[in-house]
Amino acid sequence: MTASLPRRRSLVAAAIVLGLAAAGPALAHSELHHAEPADGAVLRSSPPAISLMFAMPVRVMTLKLLDEAGRERKLTREGERGAAVAEVRATVQETLPPGAYRVEWRGASADGHVGGGTVGFRVERAAR
Repeated sequence: MTASLPRRRSLVAAAIVLGLAAAGPALAHSELHHAEPADGAVLRSSPPAISLMFAMPVRVMTLKLLDEAGRERKLTREGERGAAVAEVRATVQETLPPGAYRVEWRGASADGHVGGGTVGFRVERAAR
């Protein structure tokens, strides 16, 4: 005997809900949740540190700060390297002159998915 149409619809809806619930963590991968400085931020002075916060723990393999000419600026990462963390923080080792900067990161989430991204910000000369 076949299930009635309303029962089949209920079963299909339940399967969709279960499928989406199971896919949720897999879809998140190494998604960047928040950054300091924020993407597009305009700062009046050089930031003392860079922070990246993720939706779920990520093993950040690469973290770079580049100026507008593509030159890498020195960062000192805090915490244990190679550990999966929800936040990675690095101290900026020099005062950044006015200009555009980008933070590039690459990491792997717990499911092995490798991802990355870029966060850009500007340092402007302080008004006198």
